[in-house]
Amino acid sequence: MQRFYVKFIGLALLGLALLLSACGSSDEPADAPAAPAEDAAADAPAAPAAPAEAAEPGMADTFVPITYTYGSRGIPADLQKVEDAMNEILNAKIGVQLTLEPIDFGAFNDKMQLRLAAGEQCDIVFTAPWINSYSNNVSNGVLHPLDDLLPAYAPGLWASMPATTWEAARVNGQIYGVINQQIFPKPWGVHPRKDLIEKYGFSLDDVTRFEDMEPWLAAVRDGEGITPVFASDNAGTSLWRSQYWGYDPIDDAIRVIAIKAADESLTVVNAFETAEFQAASDLARRWIAEGFFPEEPAPQSDAQAMFRAGLFAMGYHVEKPGNDVEVEVAYGFEFLSKNLTDPLIIDTAGTIATLNAICATSPHPVQAMQVLEEFNTNVELYNLLSRGIEGEHWVWADEANQVIAYPEGITADISPYNPNTDWMFGNQFNAYYRDPKQVGAWEATKQMNDTAFPSVALGFVVDREPIATEIARVIGVWEEHVKPIEWGWEEYAANAPEVLEKLNDAGALTIIDEVQRQLREWAASN
Repeated sequence: MQRFYVKFIGLALLGLALLLSACGSSDEPADAPAAPAEDAAADAPAAPAAPAEAAEPGMADTFVPITYTYGSRGIPADLQKVEDAMNEILNAKIGVQLTLEPIDFGAFNDKMQLRLAAGEQCDIVFTAPWINSYSNNVSNGVLHPLDDLLPAYAPGLWASMPATTWEAARVNGQIYGVINQQIFPKPWGVHPRKDLIEKYGFSLDDVTRFEDMEPWLAAVRDGEGITPVFASDNAGTSLWRSQYWGYDPIDDAIRVIAIKAADESLTVVNAFETAEFQAASDLARRWIAEGFFPEEPAPQSDAQAMFRAGLFAMGYHVEKPGNDVEVEVAYGFEFLSKNLTDPLIIDTAGTIATLNAICATSPHPVQAMQVLEEFNTNVELYNLLSRGIEGEHWVWADEANQVIAYPEGITADISPYNPNTDWMFGNQFNAYYRDPKQVGAWEATKQMNDTAFPSVALGFVVDREPIATEIARVIGVWEEHVKPIEWGWEEYAANAPEVLEKLNDAGALTIIDEVQRQLREWAASN
Protein backbone atom coordinates (compact mmCIF):
# COMPACT_ATOMS: atom_id res chain seq x y z
CA MET A 1 0.00 0.00 0.00
CA GLN A 2 2.95 2.32 0.64
CA ARG A 3 3.96 2.24 -3.02
CA PHE A 4 0.40 3.06 -4.13
CA TYR A 5 0.12 5.80 -1.51
CA VAL A 6 3.32 7.49 -2.74
CA LYS A 7 2.03 7.36 -6.29
CA PHE A 8 -1.33 8.71 -5.07
CA ILE A 9 0.34 11.67 -3.38
CA GLY A 10 2.35 12.44 -6.49
CA LEU A 11 -0.78 12.49 -8.64
CA ALA A 12 -2.56 14.64 -6.09
CA LEU A 13 0.25 17.19 -6.07
CA LEU A 14 0.29 17.25 -9.87
CA GLY A 15 -3.47 17.85 -9.88
CA LEU A 16 -3.02 20.69 -7.39
CA ALA A 17 -0.33 22.30 -9.52
CA LEU A 18 -2.60 22.17 -12.55
CA LEU A 19 -5.48 23.65 -10.60
CA LEU A 20 -3.34 26.49 -9.22
CA SER A 21 -2.06 27.35 -12.67
CA ALA A 22 -5.58 27.33 -14.05
CA CYS A 23 -6.91 29.50 -11.22
CA GLY A 24 -3.84 32.15 -11.09
CA SER A 25 -10.33 19.97 -9.20
CA SER A 26 -18.84 3.05 -12.10
CA ASP A 27 -22.41 3.68 -12.48
CA GLU A 28 -28.11 9.04 -13.79
CA PRO A 29 -35.78 14.57 -16.27
CA ALA A 30 -37.31 17.30 -15.18
CA ASP A 31 -40.76 16.62 -13.74
CA ALA A 32 -42.55 19.81 -14.73
CA PRO A 33 -44.41 19.88 -18.04
CA ALA A 34 -42.21 21.10 -20.85
CA ALA A 35 -42.99 24.50 -22.27
CA PRO A 36 -43.94 24.45 -25.96
CA ALA A 37 -40.92 24.96 -28.16
CA GLU A 38 -42.52 27.92 -29.87
CA ASP A 39 -42.97 29.66 -26.52
CA ALA A 40 -39.31 29.13 -25.69
CA ALA A 41 -38.31 30.54 -29.05
CA ALA A 42 -40.62 33.52 -28.63
CA ASP A 43 -39.05 34.43 -25.29
CA ALA A 44 -35.51 33.91 -26.54
CA PRO A 45 -33.10 36.80 -26.98
CA ALA A 46 -32.07 37.70 -30.49
CA ALA A 47 -30.20 34.78 -32.05
CA PRO A 48 -26.45 35.19 -32.41
CA ALA A 49 -25.35 35.39 -35.99
CA ALA A 50 -24.11 32.08 -37.40
CA PRO A 51 -20.48 32.04 -38.54
CA ALA A 52 -20.07 33.02 -42.17
CA GLU A 53 -18.57 29.62 -43.00
CA ALA A 54 -21.67 27.73 -41.81
CA ALA A 55 -22.57 25.07 -44.32
CA GLU A 56 -25.77 24.55 -46.19
CA PRO A 57 -26.97 20.95 -45.74
CA GLY A 58 -25.79 18.78 -48.59
CA MET A 59 -22.70 20.81 -49.46
CA ALA A 60 -20.25 17.95 -48.87
CA ASP A 61 -17.09 20.04 -49.00
CA THR A 62 -18.29 22.74 -46.63
CA PHE A 63 -19.59 20.85 -43.62
CA VAL A 64 -18.72 22.61 -40.39
CA PRO A 65 -16.31 20.48 -38.30
CA ILE A 66 -17.36 19.85 -34.69
CA THR A 67 -15.47 17.64 -32.24
CA TYR A 68 -17.05 15.98 -29.20
CA THR A 69 -14.54 15.07 -26.47
CA TYR A 70 -15.65 12.82 -23.62
CA GLY A 71 -14.54 10.11 -21.20
CA SER A 72 -14.65 6.50 -22.26
CA ARG A 73 -14.06 2.99 -20.95
CA GLY A 74 -11.56 2.26 -23.69
CA ILE A 75 -11.86 3.17 -27.37
CA PRO A 76 -14.51 1.13 -29.27
CA ALA A 77 -13.24 -0.75 -32.32
CA ASP A 78 -16.18 0.45 -34.43
CA LEU A 79 -15.96 4.09 -33.37
CA GLN A 80 -15.40 5.25 -36.95
CA LYS A 81 -18.40 3.28 -38.25
CA VAL A 82 -20.66 4.90 -35.67
CA GLU A 83 -19.22 8.33 -36.37
CA ASP A 84 -19.88 7.86 -40.11
CA ALA A 85 -23.47 6.78 -39.45
CA MET A 86 -24.06 9.81 -37.23
CA ASN A 87 -22.64 12.10 -39.88
CA GLU A 88 -25.08 10.80 -42.48
CA ILE A 89 -27.76 12.41 -40.29
CA LEU A 90 -25.83 15.51 -39.22
CA ASN A 91 -24.50 16.32 -42.70
CA ALA A 92 -27.99 16.36 -44.16
CA LYS A 93 -29.81 18.00 -41.27
CA ILE A 94 -27.49 20.73 -39.92
CA GLY A 95 -24.45 20.71 -42.21
CA VAL A 96 -22.05 19.46 -39.53
CA GLN A 97 -19.23 16.90 -39.74
CA LEU A 98 -18.85 15.44 -36.24
CA THR A 99 -15.64 13.91 -34.89
CA LEU A 100 -15.96 11.70 -31.82
CA GLU A 101 -12.97 11.97 -29.50
CA PRO A 102 -13.27 9.54 -26.58
CA ILE A 103 -10.46 9.60 -24.00
CA ASP A 104 -10.01 6.80 -21.50
CA PHE A 105 -11.48 7.79 -18.14
CA GLY A 106 -8.14 7.22 -16.43
CA ALA A 107 -6.57 10.03 -18.45
CA PHE A 108 -9.59 12.18 -19.30
CA ASN A 109 -9.49 14.60 -16.37
CA ASP A 110 -5.79 15.44 -16.57
CA LYS A 111 -5.77 15.71 -20.37
CA MET A 112 -8.80 17.98 -20.49
CA GLN A 113 -7.59 20.24 -17.69
CA LEU A 114 -4.24 20.64 -19.44
CA ARG A 115 -5.81 21.30 -22.82
CA LEU A 116 -8.34 23.77 -21.50
CA ALA A 117 -5.74 25.60 -19.41
CA ALA A 118 -3.53 25.86 -22.50
CA GLY A 119 -6.35 27.42 -24.51
CA GLU A 120 -6.44 24.65 -27.12
CA GLN A 121 -9.29 24.81 -29.60
CA CYS A 122 -12.18 22.44 -28.85
CA ASP A 123 -15.92 22.31 -29.43
CA ILE A 124 -18.15 20.12 -27.23
CA VAL A 125 -16.68 18.65 -24.03
CA PHE A 126 -18.05 16.49 -21.25
CA THR A 127 -17.84 18.16 -17.84
CA ALA A 128 -19.18 17.35 -14.37
CA PRO A 129 -18.65 18.19 -10.72
CA TRP A 130 -16.60 15.00 -10.33
CA ILE A 131 -14.41 14.99 -13.47
CA ASN A 132 -13.19 17.80 -15.74
CA SER A 133 -14.74 20.01 -13.07
CA TYR A 134 -17.61 22.17 -14.26
CA SER A 135 -17.02 24.73 -11.50
CA ASN A 136 -13.31 24.93 -12.23
CA ASN A 137 -13.94 25.30 -15.94
CA VAL A 138 -16.45 28.11 -15.40
CA SER A 139 -14.12 29.87 -12.97
CA ASN A 140 -11.26 29.59 -15.43
CA GLY A 141 -13.32 31.06 -18.28
CA VAL A 142 -12.85 28.09 -20.62
CA LEU A 143 -16.56 27.47 -21.33
CA HIS A 144 -18.87 29.42 -23.64
CA PRO A 145 -21.99 30.99 -22.03
CA LEU A 146 -25.11 29.32 -23.44
CA ASP A 147 -28.05 31.53 -22.46
CA ASP A 148 -28.48 32.97 -25.96
CA LEU A 149 -27.55 29.81 -27.83
CA LEU A 150 -29.86 27.39 -26.00
CA PRO A 151 -33.30 28.83 -26.86
CA ALA A 152 -32.20 30.00 -30.30
CA TYR A 153 -30.41 26.88 -31.60
CA ALA A 154 -31.65 24.13 -29.28
CA PRO A 155 -35.33 24.98 -28.70
CA GLY A 156 -36.36 21.36 -28.11
CA LEU A 157 -33.63 20.84 -25.55
CA TRP A 158 -34.35 24.19 -23.90
CA ALA A 159 -38.07 23.41 -23.59
CA SER A 160 -37.50 19.88 -22.27
CA MET A 161 -36.64 21.09 -18.75
CA PRO A 162 -38.26 23.83 -16.67
CA ALA A 163 -36.42 27.01 -15.78
CA THR A 164 -35.91 25.77 -12.22
CA THR A 165 -33.85 22.83 -13.50
CA TRP A 166 -31.73 25.02 -15.76
CA GLU A 167 -31.00 27.23 -12.75
CA ALA A 168 -28.83 24.45 -11.33
CA ALA A 169 -26.34 24.94 -14.19
CA ARG A 170 -26.28 28.72 -13.82
CA VAL A 171 -23.11 30.31 -12.38
CA ASN A 172 -22.88 34.07 -11.86
CA GLY A 173 -26.05 34.52 -13.86
CA GLN A 174 -25.00 32.42 -16.88
CA ILE A 175 -25.57 28.84 -18.00
CA TYR A 176 -22.36 27.16 -19.17
CA GLY A 177 -23.39 23.51 -19.48
CA VAL A 178 -26.22 21.43 -20.95
CA ILE A 179 -27.73 19.19 -18.27
CA ASN A 180 -28.01 15.55 -19.31
CA GLN A 181 -31.47 14.38 -18.27
CA GLN A 182 -31.24 11.25 -16.13
CA ILE A 183 -31.74 10.55 -12.45
CA PHE A 184 -31.19 13.74 -10.46
CA PRO A 185 -31.20 12.47 -6.86
CA LYS A 186 -28.50 9.97 -5.87
CA PRO A 187 -29.92 6.72 -4.47
CA TRP A 188 -26.63 5.37 -3.08
CA GLY A 189 -26.90 1.68 -2.33
CA VAL A 190 -25.55 -1.76 -3.24
CA HIS A 191 -25.63 -4.19 -6.15
CA PRO A 192 -24.53 -7.68 -5.06
CA ARG A 193 -24.29 -10.68 -7.36
CA LYS A 194 -27.57 -12.58 -7.28
CA ASP A 195 -25.97 -16.03 -7.50
CA LEU A 196 -23.89 -15.40 -4.38
CA ILE A 197 -26.83 -13.89 -2.49
CA GLU A 198 -28.72 -17.13 -3.15
CA LYS A 199 -25.72 -19.40 -2.51
CA TYR A 200 -25.21 -17.99 0.99
CA GLY A 201 -28.90 -17.74 1.86
CA PHE A 202 -28.97 -13.96 2.25
CA SER A 203 -31.79 -11.49 1.57
CA LEU A 204 -31.78 -7.76 0.92
CA ASP A 205 -35.22 -7.34 2.48
CA ASP A 206 -33.91 -6.10 5.83
CA VAL A 207 -30.85 -4.29 4.49
CA THR A 208 -31.13 -0.54 5.13
CA ARG A 209 -27.47 0.46 5.65
CA PHE A 210 -24.09 -0.58 4.26
CA GLU A 211 -23.28 -2.35 7.54
CA ASP A 212 -26.22 -4.72 7.08
CA MET A 213 -24.30 -6.40 4.24
CA GLU A 214 -21.44 -7.49 6.52
CA PRO A 215 -22.64 -11.04 7.38
CA TRP A 216 -22.95 -11.83 3.69
CA LEU A 217 -19.63 -10.15 2.85
CA ALA A 218 -17.91 -12.31 5.48
CA ALA A 219 -19.51 -15.45 4.07
CA VAL A 220 -18.42 -14.58 0.53
CA ARG A 221 -14.90 -13.69 1.67
CA ASP A 222 -14.50 -17.03 3.43
CA GLY A 223 -16.41 -19.18 0.99
CA GLU A 224 -15.15 -17.75 -2.30
CA GLY A 225 -11.68 -16.69 -1.23
CA ILE A 226 -12.09 -13.23 -2.75
CA THR A 227 -12.19 -9.62 -1.59
CA PRO A 228 -15.93 -9.09 -2.08
CA VAL A 229 -16.42 -5.32 -2.50
CA PHE A 230 -15.42 -3.66 -5.76
CA ALA A 231 -12.87 -0.86 -5.49
CA SER A 232 -10.67 0.94 -8.01
CA ASP A 233 -8.20 3.78 -7.87
CA ASN A 234 -10.97 6.03 -9.24
CA ALA A 235 -13.30 6.08 -6.21
CA GLY A 236 -11.03 4.08 -3.92
CA THR A 237 -12.48 2.56 -0.77
CA SER A 238 -14.50 5.60 0.27
CA LEU A 239 -17.95 5.13 1.80
CA TRP A 240 -18.49 8.88 2.16
CA ARG A 241 -21.45 9.55 -0.12
CA SER A 242 -22.84 12.80 1.22
CA GLN A 243 -26.50 12.27 0.26
CA TYR A 244 -26.48 8.79 1.85
CA TRP A 245 -25.45 10.47 5.10
CA GLY A 246 -28.12 13.22 4.76
CA TYR A 247 -25.98 16.02 3.36
CA ASP A 248 -26.10 18.29 0.33
CA PRO A 249 -22.47 18.73 -0.81
CA ILE A 250 -23.35 22.14 -2.33
CA ASP A 251 -20.34 21.91 -4.67
CA ASP A 252 -18.80 18.44 -5.08
CA ALA A 253 -15.51 19.84 -6.35
CA ILE A 254 -14.84 21.88 -3.19
CA ARG A 255 -15.28 18.77 -1.02
CA VAL A 256 -14.81 20.45 2.35
CA ILE A 257 -18.26 22.08 2.49
CA ALA A 258 -21.68 20.58 3.12
CA ILE A 259 -25.08 21.41 4.53
CA LYS A 260 -27.68 19.16 6.10
CA ALA A 261 -30.29 18.82 3.39
CA ALA A 262 -33.13 19.56 5.81
CA ASP A 263 -31.38 22.30 7.80
CA GLU A 264 -33.61 25.36 7.52
CA SER A 265 -30.90 27.44 9.21
CA LEU A 266 -28.72 26.93 6.09
CA THR A 267 -25.62 26.30 8.18
CA VAL A 268 -22.56 25.43 6.09
CA VAL A 269 -20.24 22.97 7.82
CA ASN A 270 -16.82 21.42 7.26
CA ALA A 271 -17.75 17.95 6.00
CA PHE A 272 -14.57 16.48 7.45
CA GLU A 273 -15.62 17.54 10.96
CA THR A 274 -19.03 15.85 10.87
CA ALA A 275 -19.84 12.71 12.84
CA GLU A 276 -21.14 11.19 9.62
CA PHE A 277 -17.81 11.62 7.84
CA GLN A 278 -16.05 9.93 10.73
CA ALA A 279 -18.58 7.07 10.62
CA ALA A 280 -17.97 6.62 6.89
CA SER A 281 -14.19 6.59 7.26
CA ASP A 282 -14.33 4.25 10.25
CA LEU A 283 -16.53 1.87 8.26
CA ALA A 284 -14.14 1.91 5.31
CA ARG A 285 -11.24 1.17 7.66
CA ARG A 286 -13.11 -1.76 9.18
CA TRP A 287 -13.98 -3.14 5.76
CA ILE A 288 -10.30 -3.08 4.78
CA ALA A 289 -9.32 -4.77 8.03
CA GLU A 290 -12.02 -7.41 7.54
CA GLY A 291 -10.86 -8.13 4.00
CA PHE A 292 -14.06 -6.81 2.43
CA PHE A 293 -12.16 -4.08 0.55
CA PRO A 294 -8.79 -4.55 -1.18
CA GLU A 295 -5.91 -2.78 0.54
CA GLU A 296 -4.61 -1.42 -2.78
CA PRO A 297 -7.38 -0.62 -5.29
CA ALA A 298 -6.37 -1.51 -8.84
CA PRO A 299 -6.59 0.92 -11.77
CA GLN A 300 -10.17 1.38 -12.96
CA SER A 301 -9.92 -0.75 -16.10
CA ASP A 302 -8.11 -3.55 -14.24
CA ALA A 303 -10.65 -3.50 -11.42
CA GLN A 304 -13.52 -3.76 -13.90
CA ALA A 305 -11.80 -6.72 -15.57
CA MET A 306 -11.45 -8.34 -12.13
CA PHE A 307 -15.19 -7.87 -11.54
CA ARG A 308 -15.95 -9.56 -14.86
CA ALA A 309 -13.63 -12.41 -13.84
CA GLY A 310 -15.59 -12.99 -10.61
CA LEU A 311 -13.02 -11.49 -8.24
CA PHE A 312 -15.55 -9.09 -6.70
CA ALA A 313 -19.07 -9.88 -5.47
CA MET A 314 -20.65 -6.46 -4.89
CA GLY A 315 -20.50 -2.90 -6.05
CA TYR A 316 -22.03 0.14 -4.38
CA HIS A 317 -23.18 3.10 -6.40
CA VAL A 318 -26.22 5.08 -7.54
CA GLU A 319 -28.83 2.32 -7.54
CA LYS A 320 -31.26 3.91 -9.96
CA PRO A 321 -34.11 1.91 -11.52
CA GLY A 322 -32.63 -0.61 -13.96
CA ASN A 323 -29.09 -0.38 -12.54
CA ASP A 324 -29.06 -4.12 -11.88
CA VAL A 325 -29.41 -4.70 -15.61
CA GLU A 326 -26.77 -2.10 -16.47
CA VAL A 327 -24.16 -3.71 -14.24
CA GLU A 328 -25.10 -7.13 -15.61
CA VAL A 329 -24.32 -5.81 -19.08
CA ALA A 330 -21.02 -4.39 -17.83
CA TYR A 331 -19.83 -7.41 -15.83
CA GLY A 332 -21.70 -10.46 -17.09
CA PHE A 333 -23.35 -11.57 -13.82
CA GLU A 334 -26.95 -11.18 -12.70
CA PHE A 335 -27.23 -8.60 -9.92
CA LEU A 336 -29.70 -7.41 -7.35
CA SER A 337 -29.91 -3.69 -6.62
CA LYS A 338 -31.14 -1.78 -3.60
CA ASN A 339 -31.23 1.92 -2.75
CA LEU A 340 -30.12 2.57 0.84
CA THR A 341 -30.43 6.37 0.84
CA ASP A 342 -33.41 7.52 2.90
CA PRO A 343 -34.69 10.11 2.41
CA LEU A 344 -33.69 10.47 -1.20
CA ILE A 345 -32.28 13.97 -1.67
CA ILE A 346 -32.36 16.11 -4.78
CA ASP A 347 -29.69 18.81 -4.79
CA THR A 348 -27.93 21.07 -7.25
CA ALA A 349 -24.89 18.79 -7.55
CA GLY A 350 -27.10 15.83 -8.46
CA THR A 351 -29.00 17.82 -11.05
CA ILE A 352 -25.77 18.81 -12.79
CA ALA A 353 -24.05 15.45 -12.22
CA THR A 354 -23.22 15.23 -15.92
CA LEU A 355 -23.17 17.98 -18.54
CA ASN A 356 -21.92 18.74 -22.01
CA ALA A 357 -20.47 22.18 -22.60
CA ILE A 358 -19.09 24.25 -25.46
CA CYS A 359 -15.50 25.43 -25.26
CA ALA A 360 -14.83 29.15 -25.18
CA THR A 361 -12.27 28.48 -27.93
CA SER A 362 -14.78 26.84 -30.28
CA PRO A 363 -14.90 28.63 -33.64
CA HIS A 364 -18.41 27.25 -34.25
CA PRO A 365 -20.52 27.61 -31.06
CA VAL A 366 -23.78 27.83 -33.02
CA GLN A 367 -23.20 24.52 -34.79
CA ALA A 368 -21.95 22.96 -31.55
CA MET A 369 -25.24 23.90 -29.92
CA GLN A 370 -27.15 22.45 -32.86
CA VAL A 371 -25.30 19.16 -32.31
CA LEU A 372 -26.31 19.21 -28.64
CA GLU A 373 -29.91 19.76 -29.73
CA GLU A 374 -29.64 16.59 -31.82
CA PHE A 375 -28.01 14.63 -28.99
CA ASN A 376 -30.96 15.46 -26.76
CA THR A 377 -33.95 15.39 -29.10
CA ASN A 378 -33.05 13.10 -32.01
CA VAL A 379 -33.76 9.57 -30.75
CA GLU A 380 -32.07 7.87 -33.70
CA LEU A 381 -28.88 9.93 -33.41
CA TYR A 382 -28.69 9.60 -29.63
CA ASN A 383 -29.00 5.83 -29.85
CA LEU A 384 -26.36 5.63 -32.54
CA LEU A 385 -23.97 7.30 -30.13
CA SER A 386 -25.17 5.30 -27.13
CA ARG A 387 -25.90 1.90 -28.66
CA GLY A 388 -24.31 1.79 -32.11
CA ILE A 389 -25.69 0.69 -35.47
CA GLU A 390 -28.80 -1.42 -35.87
CA GLY A 391 -27.98 -4.86 -37.25
CA GLU A 392 -24.30 -4.61 -36.36
CA HIS A 393 -24.22 -3.65 -32.68
CA TRP A 394 -27.83 -4.28 -31.75
CA VAL A 395 -31.10 -5.72 -33.08
CA TRP A 396 -34.69 -5.23 -32.01
CA ALA A 397 -35.91 -7.69 -29.40
CA ASP A 398 -39.22 -5.88 -28.81
CA GLU A 399 -39.52 -2.75 -30.92
CA ALA A 400 -42.90 -1.83 -29.44
CA ASN A 401 -41.30 -1.51 -26.01
CA GLN A 402 -38.02 -0.15 -27.39
CA VAL A 403 -36.04 -3.18 -26.20
CA ILE A 404 -32.87 -4.17 -28.05
CA ALA A 405 -30.51 -7.14 -27.89
CA TYR A 406 -27.06 -7.99 -29.17
CA PRO A 407 -26.89 -9.63 -32.60
CA GLU A 408 -26.30 -13.38 -32.67
CA GLY A 409 -22.73 -14.18 -31.68
CA ILE A 410 -22.16 -10.77 -30.03
CA THR A 411 -22.02 -10.14 -26.29
CA ALA A 412 -21.28 -7.07 -24.19
CA ASP A 413 -17.69 -8.20 -23.72
CA ILE A 414 -16.88 -8.65 -27.40
CA SER A 415 -19.11 -6.02 -28.97
CA PRO A 416 -17.06 -3.68 -31.15
CA TYR A 417 -19.21 -0.78 -29.94
CA ASN A 418 -20.60 -0.78 -26.40
CA PRO A 419 -19.70 2.44 -24.54
CA ASN A 420 -22.33 1.86 -21.80
CA THR A 421 -22.24 5.57 -20.92
CA ASP A 422 -25.55 6.81 -22.32
CA TRP A 423 -25.91 9.01 -19.19
CA MET A 424 -23.02 11.07 -20.59
CA PHE A 425 -24.33 11.81 -24.06
CA GLY A 426 -27.69 13.54 -23.65
CA ASN A 427 -31.25 12.77 -22.56
CA GLN A 428 -31.02 9.24 -21.18
CA PHE A 429 -34.78 8.84 -21.35
CA ASN A 430 -34.38 8.52 -25.12
CA ALA A 431 -32.21 5.40 -24.75
CA TYR A 432 -33.41 2.02 -25.97
CA TYR A 433 -33.67 -0.55 -23.20
CA ARG A 434 -31.09 -3.33 -23.21
CA ASP A 435 -33.22 -5.84 -21.36
CA PRO A 436 -36.97 -6.42 -21.05
CA LYS A 437 -36.51 -6.16 -17.27
CA GLN A 438 -35.67 -2.48 -17.79
CA VAL A 439 -38.96 -1.58 -19.42
CA GLY A 440 -40.56 1.13 -17.32
CA ALA A 441 -37.27 2.19 -15.70
CA TRP A 442 -37.46 5.64 -17.25
CA GLU A 443 -40.94 6.19 -15.80
CA ALA A 444 -39.75 4.89 -12.41
CA THR A 445 -36.79 7.24 -12.56
CA LYS A 446 -39.08 10.18 -13.26
CA GLN A 447 -41.11 9.16 -10.22
CA MET A 448 -37.92 9.07 -8.15
CA ASN A 449 -37.07 12.56 -9.38
CA ASP A 450 -40.58 13.76 -8.56
CA THR A 451 -40.67 12.42 -5.01
CA ALA A 452 -37.12 13.12 -3.80
CA PHE A 453 -36.70 15.44 -0.84
CA PRO A 454 -35.55 18.86 -2.10
CA SER A 455 -32.49 20.17 -0.32
CA VAL A 456 -32.92 23.55 1.32
CA ALA A 457 -30.09 24.70 -0.98
CA LEU A 458 -31.55 23.32 -4.23
CA GLY A 459 -30.72 25.79 -7.02
CA PHE A 460 -27.85 27.46 -5.17
CA VAL A 461 -24.53 27.50 -7.04
CA VAL A 462 -21.29 28.60 -5.39
CA ASP A 463 -19.42 31.50 -6.94
CA ARG A 464 -15.91 30.09 -6.62
CA GLU A 465 -14.02 33.13 -7.87
CA PRO A 466 -13.61 34.98 -4.52
CA ILE A 467 -12.19 31.82 -2.89
CA ALA A 468 -10.37 30.24 -5.83
CA THR A 469 -6.97 30.32 -4.14
CA GLU A 470 -8.29 28.84 -0.91
CA ILE A 471 -10.18 26.14 -2.79
CA ALA A 472 -7.02 25.09 -4.64
CA ARG A 473 -5.07 24.88 -1.39
CA VAL A 474 -7.79 22.99 0.45
CA ILE A 475 -8.20 20.49 -2.40
CA GLY A 476 -4.46 19.85 -2.19
CA VAL A 477 -4.70 19.17 1.55
CA TRP A 478 -7.76 17.01 0.99
CA GLU A 479 -5.99 14.90 -1.62
CA GLU A 480 -2.87 14.44 0.50
CA HIS A 481 -4.22 14.21 4.05
CA VAL A 482 -7.99 13.64 4.04
CA LYS A 483 -8.27 10.95 1.38
CA PRO A 484 -6.14 8.42 3.28
CA ILE A 485 -8.56 8.84 6.19
CA GLU A 486 -11.67 8.85 3.97
CA TRP A 487 -10.50 5.67 2.26
CA GLY A 488 -9.85 3.94 5.57
CA TRP A 489 -6.06 3.77 5.27
CA GLU A 490 -5.52 5.94 8.35
CA GLU A 491 -7.58 6.21 11.53
CA TYR A 492 -9.89 9.20 11.81
CA ALA A 493 -9.66 9.80 15.56
CA ALA A 494 -5.86 9.73 15.68
CA ASN A 495 -5.33 12.01 12.70
CA ALA A 496 -8.34 14.34 12.55
CA PRO A 497 -7.00 17.16 14.79
CA GLU A 498 -3.79 17.57 12.77
CA VAL A 499 -5.60 17.30 9.42
CA LEU A 500 -8.29 19.78 10.50
CA GLU A 501 -5.54 22.25 11.36
CA LYS A 502 -4.01 21.77 7.91
CA LEU A 503 -7.39 22.34 6.25
CA ASN A 504 -7.96 25.53 8.22
CA ASP A 505 -4.44 26.77 7.50
CA ALA A 506 -5.15 26.20 3.79
CA GLY A 507 -8.31 28.33 3.95
CA ALA A 508 -11.20 26.01 4.87
CA LEU A 509 -12.71 28.54 7.29
CA THR A 510 -12.51 31.29 4.66
CA ILE A 511 -14.31 29.02 2.18
CA ILE A 512 -17.02 28.12 4.67
CA ASP A 513 -17.59 31.75 5.64
CA GLU A 514 -17.79 32.90 2.02
CA VAL A 515 -20.13 30.09 0.95
CA GLN A 516 -22.26 30.81 4.02
CA ARG A 517 -22.48 34.47 3.01
CA GLN A 518 -23.43 33.58 -0.58
CA LEU A 519 -25.99 31.01 0.53
CA ARG A 520 -27.80 33.40 2.86
CA GLU A 521 -27.75 36.12 0.21
CA TRP A 522 -29.22 33.63 -2.29
CA ALA A 523 -31.89 32.54 0.20
CA ALA A 524 -32.87 36.16 0.89
CA SER A 525 -33.42 36.78 -2.81
CA ASN A 526 -35.58 33.68 -3.36
